[in-house]
Formats: sequence, structure tokens, C-alpha cells
Amino acid sequence: MLNIFIGFIILLITIAPPAIAATEKYKVVGYYPNWAIYRSPSFKPENIDFDLVTHINYAFAKVDKAGDIALFDAWADIEYRSDWNASSPEPAFWGNFKAFSDLKKKHPHIKTLISIGGWTLSDTFSALAESPTARANFVENAIKFCKDYDFDGVDIDWEYPGFAEHSGRPQDKENFTLLLAELYQAAHAQGSELLVTIAAPAGPHHYKNIEVERIHKYVDWINLMTYDLHGPWGDSDNLVANHHAALFSSFGDARLSVAAAVAFYLEQGVPAKKLVLGMPLYGRVFANTNGLHSAYNGAGGGTTQEVGMRFFYDIKRNLSSDYHLLHDEQAQAPYLYNPVNKELITFDDEESLRCKSQFIKNLGLGGAMVWELGLDTRPSWDAMHAIVDELKN
Repeated sequence: MLNIFIGFIILLITIAPPAIAATEKYKVVGYYPNWAIYRSPSFKPENIDFDLVTHINYAFAKVDKAGDIALFDAWADIEYRSDWNASSPEPAFWGNFKAFSDLKKKHPHIKTLISIGGWTLSDTFSALAESPTARANFVENAIKFCKDYDFDGVDIDWEYPGFAEHSGRPQDKENFTLLLAELYQAAHAQGSELLVTIAAPAGPHHYKNIEVERIHKYVDWINLMTYDLHGPWGDSDNLVANHHAALFSSFGDARLSVAAAVAFYLEQGVPAKKLVLGMPLYGRVFANTNGLHSAYNGAGGGTTQEVGMRFFYDIKRNLSSDYHLLHDEQAQAPYLYNPVNKELITFDDEESLRCKSQFIKNLGLGGAMVWELGLDTRPSWDAMHAIVDELKN
């Protein structure tokens, strides 16, 4: 059934006009990680071009098994001062939180959400979601957190329900639904409603452990993490160099593509407008390979100390002369290959980002999401303009 649905999607985006009016607004969600201020050069909230986004997901806050929420990096979040001559009374908090609160006054179309969890902070969710007491405590704390720090909602980034390596268990499937239902009902019962969203997996190994057919009723939208579908991980799905965010599959498991992930969620009854399509502003690097769909040995070089990950701005500025830009027509995906050092980089360029934005319009999806804003070129914002300009057309 899924293959039939994917075929329908391919036909639709090939011949159909946009399913919604071009003048209708889309969400453009950008993740902002608090560690971005430590980069060189530093990427602070005021460096964002707010004309290119509608929502900022601030990553991350952490939660314990009892449902208590804590700051991940207090200095970055609320402590560093931008103004030592602030007038009385003293603000309740400083740091990135104050920066975003102030910036929203200048850009009133912007909404901010606190993203809780992430890859390194998801171990506690399973125990939390299982306990009615902990769930209730979490819901109360999440709403209080938003009010205390001027956030407009909560983004749950549990990676992933049922994932044993992060303390996941089979009962997470139902408990995740309970957690979202209780949070959503409480958030929407407030005088000023708060948004509830999730970052959701795009691969079948993880979305099989979520009640996709039920959870969409308890979120304002789903940020679909349609990236890292392949990478230099060395597991059974990644024996060869392959695209990490291809629109369509051209090799291997046909379910590991953007279109297949969207098809699955739509097939489960998720309204198209509640799906926000994730796009990576980084590439994954395979080392010691003869090219696409060839064997490799380990992860290649990185922009930072994290091997195997190249940021979009790094690719644009530093790699174009040494790497050949190639295009997989079947996958509708670009990649770079260097025959000298035998590295292959799978990434999204402006053309593929525009193609995905057209895909959003043709299927009537809710908009685009990027991980993450600080990886784009500045001040030109090439990647974000490719997305936003296409959505506006």
C-alpha cells in the first residue's frame, strides 16, 4: 500500500499544480541550538534574519524522569548579559531567552518554542511517559516554563520512543500518545493558548514505535526529521555511501526517502497541513569510497570536531573547487565527490531545497523546517532564501 501511495505522490508532484494558493502562508520553522553562541564566529539570536522564519525552536531544555524541566546550559540560556546598563527593574532573565523575548517585540510575527529532549537528552522520556504523576508534573512544568521565559509553545523532541539505546521500551508507543494528549489539552486550555509540536522520525525503524494515526490529534503540527536517512554509521542500512535526505530513493530500502516518509504519515491519516517538512543545512560525509552507492570506510572530515558532518556554509565556501558536484536524477538529490581523497558528501543545495519546497506546495503540507539556522551562509542566507522564495512563488 505504501508503494502505491508513493507512486501517487510522484505523479502528483510531476503533473499537478500547487494544491493550495501560492499566497497562503507556510510555516518556516528554524531550530536554534544554544551552543551556537560558542561557534567562531558566534551565532546569536540577533544574527537571524527574521524575515525568513515564522517559528524558532530553541534547542534544548532537559527533563528528568519525574517531569521536572531544567536548563541545558544556564549561561547561554539565561545568564550572559547583553546590556550592563539596563534600567531598573532588573530583567527576570538574560541570555538567549531574553534576546529572543526582545526580538519578538521587534518581529511580532515570530513565535518561539522551547524544544525539550534531542538526541543526547532523551533517555528520561520513557520513564516519564509511563508515570501518570510524572506526566502531570511535566505538563505543569512545561506550561510554567513557557510563561516564565516567554515561549509560545513546547516542541517535544523524543529520540525516540521504543529506542532501546536511549532507554526506550515497547510501552513507549502508547505512553507517548498519553503524554502528548495531556500536554496538548492543558496547553490549549490556557487563556493564551500555547503551541504543542513534536520532532518526529522519518525512518520506519522509529516511526513504527509511534501511534502516528493518533498523535496528530494532540499536536499543532509535526516537524518531520526527513534527514539522516543514511549516513556513515556502519550498520546494516548503511553499507554503501547513500543520500541522507533524498526526495526519492534510488538505491536500497525504498522507505528511506523524504517522499516515502511523507507518504507514510499521510497514509496514517495525518492532515497534510500538520506536516512540516524537515530539511538539513548540513551534509554527511563518507570516507574511502569510490562514489555513490559504493562501499565506504568510516566518516569523512567535518566542519567542526564532529567528523562526518559538513555545514552548508562550509560546503559552499570551501569545497566547491575540490569536489565535483553531481546529481542523482532518480533521487532528485545532489552530492559532492572528491576522487583524490575519495570522500562523498550527501547534502541539499539550493536546487534540491527549491524542489522540496515545491513538493511542500504540491502536497499542501504545512511548511518547512530546518536543522539548523546557524549552518546557512551569512549574510546572503542562500539556503533559507532557496526555501522561502520558492514557497512564496
